[in-house]
Amino acid sequence: MYNNLKIKIDQAIKQNVPDSVLFSGGIDSSAVLYTAHKYNPDVMAITVGVKGKETSDIKYSKMVAKELGIKNHRIFYVEEEKVKELVETSVKILKSFNPEWISSTTTLLLGTMYAKHKGLKSISSGEGADDLLGSFPFFKNWKGDLKSLDEVIRKRLDEIVVMSDVIAKNIGIEYIAPFQNEEVKKEILNIPIEERMKEEGEITSKYPLRKAYENILPKDCIIRPQTMAFTGSGIYDTIKSIGNDIDDKEYKIASKNIFKFKNKFEYALFKIYNKNFEFKQEKQGGCIHCKSNMGENKINCKTCATLQIDGKELEFDGER
Repeated sequence: MYNNLKIKIDQAIKQNVPDSVLFSGGIDSSAVLYTAHKYNPDVMAITVGVKGKETSDIKYSKMVAKELGIKNHRIFYVEEEKVKELVETSVKILKSFNPEWISSTTTLLLGTMYAKHKGLKSISSGEGADDLLGSFPFFKNWKGDLKSLDEVIRKRLDEIVVMSDVIAKNIGIEYIAPFQNEEVKKEILNIPIEERMKEEGEITSKYPLRKAYENILPKDCIIRPQTMAFTGSGIYDTIKSIGNDIDDKEYKIASKNIFKFKNKFEYALFKIYNKNFEFKQEKQGGCIHCKSNMGENKINCKTCATLQIDGKELEFDGER
């Protein structure tokens, strides 16, 4: 089932085989690593972790790498302070202050820096599968009909920034993006939305991709619960503490005079953003959260990454 999807991913990677793969042990990066390893047995699998924390990414990446016979698997443990030091770099690269996206960017940045340090010329990842297959919480908890969800997913695909690509360009390394390949995207989007969002047994997200590799990847990988790059690596929990340094009075005033921040973490990231970029708000219209100009984007704010439909915000926890 869904063999054509596996074939398209195989073809995309065969055309441009990466030296390394950002590897979390999840279905997306595992599919990429499995295929890359077919054509480059020396491909380096890079898993990012916070020193002293054995996160889910560490656990699953070790298990999948062993099952697939990946000998060049490197776990890059990073000190908490080093992670926090990279937050400003992540904000500057992504040009956003969204806590989830900055946490993801920091994870991807660390892995890409490791590859560059090791002298590798290219890196790949599973980024894009969540967008194509609607597995983010705000899609999984969609309250409308599936046709309208499909429309939102397609619009968002035109508006989002590919973090790994932006990071790679800043670092000076080539990013190879299987899930950005036009043939792969076309294959996935041609699968009816009902099947893309299907849940069956222990599979609760990305059904077509999981079924495509169910006889290749370890079962624990196929049924692994959905995790984000920033949670599975432990990066989010590490850097959110920068909000603890924010004074209550300052936070209250900022939330009143600028816009209502979701939490001190977001405000701390906003302060970093505002130090590096000019923050402008629209007197009328603009993003429903931060009020900034969304440019050509219709549903995904360029600045705070808030997803918004019909004047309502789709929060990351799925509330609408």
